[in-house]
Amino acid sequence: MKTKVSIIVPFYNTESYIGVCLNSLMRQTHSDIEILCINDGSTDTSCLIVEKFKAKDSRIHLMNLERSGPGISRNVGLDLCSGQYVMFCDSDDFYEAGMVSAMIRLMREDEEIDIAMCNCSVKRINDTKRQDQCYLYNERNGIFELTQSLKRAINIVLWNKIYKVSLLRRYDLRFIETSFHEDENFVFKYLSLSSKINFTRNVLYTYLYRDDSLSEKSFANPFHINEYLHCVSNFAEFLDRNSLWDRNHQYFAESVIHACHLAENKIFNKKRKDIFFEKIYFFSKRVDVRIITDKNIKMRFLEIQKGLRRKDLMQIPKKGNDVPIFFSCDDNYINYLSVVLQSILDHASDLYVYHIVILDCGITKDSLRVIEQQIAQYHNFTLNIISAISFLKENHKSFKEKDHFTYAIYGRFLIPEICSHFDKALYVDTDMIFCRDIASLMKIDIQDQYIAAVIDSKIEIDRMTNSWWHTYFKERLCLNTHNYYINSGLILLNLKKWREYSLHDKCISLLGSSKEFIFPDQDVINIICKDKIYYLDQSWNCTCPTHLVLDDELIMKKVKTSIFLEKLIAEYNVAYHGLNSVFHYTSNKKPWNMPHINHADKWWAFCKKTECYEIILFKQIQCFINGPVPERPLVLQGNNIKYYGLLGFYILKIKTTANNKKYYILGIRCGELIQEQYRKKYYIFGLRIFTVKSWDH
Repeated sequence: MKTKVSIIVPFYNTESYIGVCLNSLMRQTHSDIEILCINDGSTDTSCLIVEKFKAKDSRIHLMNLERSGPGISRNVGLDLCSGQYVMFCDSDDFYEAGMVSAMIRLMREDEEIDIAMCNCSVKRINDTKRQDQCYLYNERNGIFELTQSLKRAINIVLWNKIYKVSLLRRYDLRFIETSFHEDENFVFKYLSLSSKINFTRNVLYTYLYRDDSLSEKSFANPFHINEYLHCVSNFAEFLDRNSLWDRNHQYFAESVIHACHLAENKIFNKKRKDIFFEKIYFFSKRVDVRIITDKNIKMRFLEIQKGLRRKDLMQIPKKGNDVPIFFSCDDNYINYLSVVLQSILDHASDLYVYHIVILDCGITKDSLRVIEQQIAQYHNFTLNIISAISFLKENHKSFKEKDHFTYAIYGRFLIPEICSHFDKALYVDTDMIFCRDIASLMKIDIQDQYIAAVIDSKIEIDRMTNSWWHTYFKERLCLNTHNYYINSGLILLNLKKWREYSLHDKCISLLGSSKEFIFPDQDVINIICKDKIYYLDQSWNCTCPTHLVLDDELIMKKVKTSIFLEKLIAEYNVAYHGLNSVFHYTSNKKPWNMPHINHADKWWAFCKKTECYEIILFKQIQCFINGPVPERPLVLQGNNIKYYGLLGFYILKIKTTANNKKYYILGIRCGELIQEQYRKKYYIFGLRIFTVKSWDH
């Protein structure tokens, strides 16, 4: 069976070489070929030479273009090709007579082979020597799976390979329209979707190396670095469009590493270099470092991210009325970040410029797009997304997930490192809402204090009224009674002091110690900043669960023995009922999963204004559908009883009182949960199975 191969030959002013090139193609032992010559605006006699060859051989076709560049020329060739396979030949090089035939045999050895590659010889003109000459050679032989490491090891020249036209058409794979790196981009994309490659050590191609060629000029031209960044950007878009990221994270990471190498060694103007590094850092955030398997590549990539992220916020111009606001978030909480952000937007003043900075701990592009659209409507808000993945990875031994706390809680320790040109900044949790302008906090003069924050009213009540908590604070946290414990959900950071004393490094080091902390991030901030805290009014961080504690008569009796607690509770009550307070939904009881909790209506009012409202609402409906569907609760003798049915029959009954729950299956009591202040006891058929200690954050 005959197999047609299309050979694309773009040319520009190669009158001294193109005749040899075409002669080599016409002598191919495999005769079913078409030779597509694309004239890229030549001003010498190259076109006339091709016309003469065309008159001799009907397999030669000529297309004349105005000067357009190699990318456009090759795309024209791809549009014209009618073969099953396509190959490329530079107009100053030539094929061995059996090259096409040998390349076809390589492709036919296994149906999963998508590309084949041969070896080459290099012929030098005027004793010139290409700097990366060894890179052109191929010493491999046989069929290989295209792993990510192998993809990067394959050279990116076009002319020593053969490609399937069907794959090019299926994925709409084209050349980018640049002067440099268009071939590299093409090979990147083709290898990213390929399964296997077949190598031969046989020399089938002769590469003519001359110092006036376009490829040689690119090495000496700093402009080609910008073209390379376009190559990388287009590669990322291709991976997006075809959902190929899962098998190409490491491959893409190596292209970013190379971009960094070019910027470091080819650009000497500092301003220009910073611009390039900003672009490179943007690309680096596309990579999930956790998927990279090669330890050396992972380490180098983390170094690049760490070095570049420090520059990331330097692009924010200081206006004198700046309000930098940081969030640390992953995809679990991004929808709720939109709600707190809406409350900030609603109360913002035109007198300030609000810089929203999201420390990305694993957020999808679609989720970030919603936030971008939300902020785009406001002229005095900017949005900056900074990847915290590498930072979390670097410190994975110190950072631990606990209960409902994810790694995102540690993102705040990155702020002093990357925010070097601001003296103060705000950190905000995603489970809050603001009923006042957050910019007011920036006016507060906290002098030499490390942070300004609000005393955690509930924890201080627990500390004063429960001996276990009292011991925990004294022995584990080393906090005396005058070291009031703050809630870290809203913090005004004195960045000058944090940088001066490396407080963020001290926090990370303490987290890595053997101590077990109940609230890891919050506990270490209280320890490191003790005696250096400016205490804000309760209205700046009114923790909603505290109000439930105030209904406990036993606890309130103990509270009245402390003048400090009485004043704190009085201040809290004013904040709780105030119209201009900041509400914080601490613990695992959130308004989005428990819409009946105190002040949930305020949160939902802001939620309705966001694009995430329907998403959040749908999740709640979905949870309701997927869980057991209860009948309408019946209230009998003051006890809440819920029945759960199946096919019209009551299967499960749950009887709830103030301190326990009893579970009945088909009328038989099978389980009981007894709730005490800081522990839960679980019983099955009257036997205690285990006890769980619990604390609210």
